[in-house]
Amino acid sequence: PSLQALRLGLALCQIGDNGANALAALKNAKALKALTLNLRYNLTGTSGAQGLATLRASPTLTSLTLDLERNQLGDHGAQALASLKHAVSLTSLHLMLQRNQIGDSGAQALAQLKETPSLTALT
Repeated sequence: PSLQALRLGLALCQIGDNGANALAALKNAKALKALTLNLRYNLTGTSGAQGLATLRASPTLTSLTLDLERNQLGDHGAQALASLKHAVSLTSLHLMLQRNQIGDSGAQALAQLKETPSLTALT
Protein backbone atom coordinates (compact mmCIF):
# COMPACT_ATOMS: atom_id res chain seq x y z
CA PRO A 1 0.00 0.00 0.00
CA SER A 2 1.16 3.52 -0.76
CA LEU A 3 1.08 6.41 1.71
CA GLN A 4 -1.97 8.60 1.02
CA ALA A 5 -2.14 10.80 4.14
CA LEU A 6 0.54 11.99 6.54
CA ARG A 7 0.39 14.18 9.63
CA LEU A 8 3.65 15.07 11.37
CA GLY A 9 3.79 16.98 14.65
CA LEU A 10 7.27 18.44 14.89
CA ALA A 11 6.69 21.55 16.99
CA LEU A 12 9.64 22.66 19.13
CA CYS A 13 12.03 20.22 17.47
CA GLN A 14 14.56 22.75 16.16
CA ILE A 15 13.65 21.93 12.57
CA GLY A 16 15.60 24.54 10.68
CA ASP A 17 15.91 25.19 6.98
CA ASN A 18 17.71 21.90 6.35
CA GLY A 19 14.96 19.93 8.05
CA ALA A 20 12.23 21.78 6.17
CA ASN A 21 14.04 21.15 2.90
CA ALA A 22 14.29 17.46 3.77
CA LEU A 23 10.54 17.32 4.43
CA ALA A 24 9.96 18.85 1.00
CA ALA A 25 11.04 15.50 -0.46
CA LEU A 26 7.52 14.32 0.43
CA LYS A 27 6.51 15.81 -2.90
CA ASN A 28 7.92 12.60 -4.39
CA ALA A 29 5.52 10.34 -2.46
CA LYS A 30 3.57 9.05 -5.44
CA ALA A 31 0.18 8.54 -3.76
CA LEU A 32 0.27 11.26 -1.06
CA LYS A 33 -2.99 13.22 -1.17
CA ALA A 34 -3.13 14.91 2.26
CA LEU A 35 -0.19 16.36 4.18
CA THR A 36 -0.16 18.19 7.51
CA LEU A 37 3.11 19.49 8.93
CA ASN A 38 3.15 21.13 12.36
CA LEU A 39 6.45 22.98 12.43
CA ARG A 40 5.58 25.57 15.09
CA TYR A 41 8.34 27.10 17.16
CA ASN A 42 11.22 25.93 15.03
CA LEU A 43 13.99 27.79 13.27
CA THR A 44 12.62 27.66 9.76
CA GLY A 45 13.49 30.67 7.62
CA THR A 46 13.37 31.70 3.98
CA SER A 47 15.33 28.73 2.64
CA GLY A 48 13.08 26.28 4.48
CA ALA A 49 9.98 28.04 3.16
CA GLN A 50 11.41 27.81 -0.35
CA GLY A 51 11.89 24.09 0.14
CA LEU A 52 8.38 23.58 1.49
CA ALA A 53 6.99 25.55 -1.44
CA THR A 54 8.33 22.87 -3.79
CA LEU A 55 5.51 20.66 -2.51
CA ARG A 56 3.57 22.40 -5.28
CA ALA A 57 5.24 19.98 -7.70
CA SER A 58 3.43 16.98 -6.22
CA PRO A 59 1.02 15.64 -8.85
CA THR A 60 -1.25 13.98 -6.28
CA LEU A 61 -1.28 16.34 -3.27
CA THR A 62 -4.78 17.80 -2.90
CA SER A 63 -4.72 18.97 0.74
CA LEU A 64 -1.81 20.77 2.41
CA THR A 65 -1.64 22.21 5.92
CA LEU A 66 1.53 23.99 7.01
CA ASP A 67 1.63 25.25 10.58
CA LEU A 68 4.69 27.48 10.65
CA GLU A 69 3.73 29.70 13.58
CA ARG A 70 6.67 31.38 15.36
CA ASN A 71 9.42 30.72 12.88
CA GLN A 72 11.67 33.12 10.98
CA LEU A 73 9.99 33.27 7.57
CA GLY A 74 9.81 37.04 7.02
CA ASP A 75 8.64 38.53 3.74
CA HIS A 76 10.87 36.35 1.59
CA GLY A 77 9.58 33.18 3.19
CA ALA A 78 6.00 34.32 2.67
CA GLN A 79 6.77 35.12 -0.95
CA ALA A 80 8.19 31.62 -1.39
CA LEU A 81 5.06 30.04 0.10
CA ALA A 82 2.93 32.15 -2.24
CA SER A 83 4.36 30.10 -5.10
CA LEU A 84 2.05 27.31 -3.93
CA LYS A 85 -0.45 29.02 -6.23
CA HIS A 86 1.23 27.07 -9.04
CA ALA A 87 0.31 23.70 -7.51
CA VAL A 88 -1.44 21.59 -10.11
CA SER A 89 -3.67 19.43 -7.94
CA LEU A 90 -3.99 21.37 -4.66
CA THR A 91 -7.63 22.00 -3.71
CA SER A 92 -7.22 22.79 -0.01
CA LEU A 93 -4.46 24.94 1.51
CA HIS A 94 -4.18 25.95 5.16
CA LEU A 95 -1.28 28.16 6.30
CA MET A 96 -0.67 29.22 9.89
CA LEU A 97 1.98 31.93 9.78
CA GLN A 98 1.52 33.91 12.99
CA ARG A 99 4.57 35.64 14.45
CA ASN A 100 6.88 35.36 11.48
CA GLN A 101 7.60 39.05 10.92
CA ILE A 102 5.71 39.05 7.63
CA GLY A 103 5.22 42.60 6.38
CA ASP A 104 3.41 44.25 3.51
CA SER A 105 5.31 42.60 0.65
CA GLY A 106 4.87 39.14 2.17
CA ALA A 107 1.16 39.75 2.75
CA GLN A 108 0.74 41.00 -0.81
CA ALA A 109 2.40 37.87 -2.15
CA LEU A 110 0.20 35.62 -0.01
CA ALA A 111 -2.89 37.46 -1.23
CA GLN A 112 -2.09 36.15 -4.70
CA LEU A 113 -2.97 32.64 -3.50
CA LYS A 114 -6.60 33.56 -4.14
CA GLU A 115 -5.80 33.24 -7.85
CA THR A 116 -4.96 29.55 -7.60
CA PRO A 117 -7.36 27.94 -10.09
CA SER A 118 -7.60 24.56 -8.35
CA LEU A 119 -8.13 25.84 -4.77
CA THR A 120 -11.57 25.47 -3.25
CA ALA A 121 -10.44 26.09 0.36
CA LEU A 122 -7.85 28.61 1.51
CA THR A 123 -7.30 29.53 5.17
